[in-house]
Amino acid sequence: MKKRTILAIVAIAIALISVFRLKQQFPELTWPVIDNYSSDPETVTDKGSPYKIYYDQLAPIEKQAYNMIMEEIYDMPDKILVPDLDENELDNVFEAILSDNPDLFFLGRRCSVRAVLWNNFFQAEYIISKEEYPQQKAELERKTKEIIATLPRDSEYNTELAIHDYIVKHTDYKIEERQYVYSSSYGCLVNGIAACEGYSKAAKLLMDEVGIKSYLISGTAVTSQEEGGNHMWNIVEIDGKYYHLDCTWDDPITDKNTRTIQHTYFNVSDSVIKKSHSNFSLNLDCSSSGANYYEKNGLIFSDYSRSDEDKLADTLYKQYYAGVKEIQIGFGSKDSFDEAKKQLITDSRIYKVLSKKGDYFARKITGYYENADAYTLTFIFK
Repeated sequence: MKKRTILAIVAIAIALISVFRLKQQFPELTWPVIDNYSSDPETVTDKGSPYKIYYDQLAPIEKQAYNMIMEEIYDMPDKILVPDLDENELDNVFEAILSDNPDLFFLGRRCSVRAVLWNNFFQAEYIISKEEYPQQKAELERKTKEIIATLPRDSEYNTELAIHDYIVKHTDYKIEERQYVYSSSYGCLVNGIAACEGYSKAAKLLMDEVGIKSYLISGTAVTSQEEGGNHMWNIVEIDGKYYHLDCTWDDPITDKNTRTIQHTYFNVSDSVIKKSHSNFSLNLDCSSSGANYYEKNGLIFSDYSRSDEDKLADTLYKQYYAGVKEIQIGFGSKDSFDEAKKQLITDSRIYKVLSKKGDYFARKITGYYENADAYTLTFIFK
């Protein structure tokens, strides 16, 4: 009996020593707390973006983990205490964090949860060191303030347009596997180099700063000329209505210094974007066209026939003498687009249209290009 007692005491001592050593290694260790996280947290963390739509889609335990991670992640700790998450829950939380918060430019794409006794610790992959972070954070904040100071603030539409135009004008497209800086707001705004994810996160970061609700949306993008691939863009809320905004696809990647910024995918509806984008990660009602670039600027023709030639001549003339050398015209349907292309391009009536404003104006056109997926024709002038 005495032998068993001694063995039990030794076992307890060894266990206590083990716990003490683990406590030294994991100072975050706490005694077990019974909580099944069946209810939503009372509040969402104020760290990161003010507009966290992916957080709203999480289960209660996932929201709890989201808050716990966001409260500490900006200090780049080795580990963060979280609830017990299975693999699917962890994926949901991490994707929500990355999608909601464009200022987390220092995060990679790998994470894990490690169980230590009764506690669970989240561990993230960082793409820069703790020593590099303060300087890069300051650079991003400085560039953000610099851009914000140049933006018009008279309307949400004009502010959004200026953000779109700045990103498209100042960013070179580049994608490289596992080089996550190109997928970050830092890569886009500070380095001026980004993939679609970087364009989208930069747009959200800037719109967060000016109080425009904007969300990342991912899916598959394909044109009639190209194969499909993973893609990211934005949904924005302008004057209470939702629209799709794709800065990447509005970037004239070639001949950037001589090409006019495009607005083909500026505030388009579901019906327009679904011609080339699919498998949405986020579904909001984007049925309005009121803040669409072509609608807002009188550059769209619901139908097209010869009776519209005077209107088209006036539109092109006004745009040209406003300083636009690549003038985009939108059409409300495939039928109207096809009819306009047939008359203006195939039958060469564009010259007769321009001649309504004088032969000298007709001689200024040098070419055109089309986007059959978005139903647009762009006329190029010298």
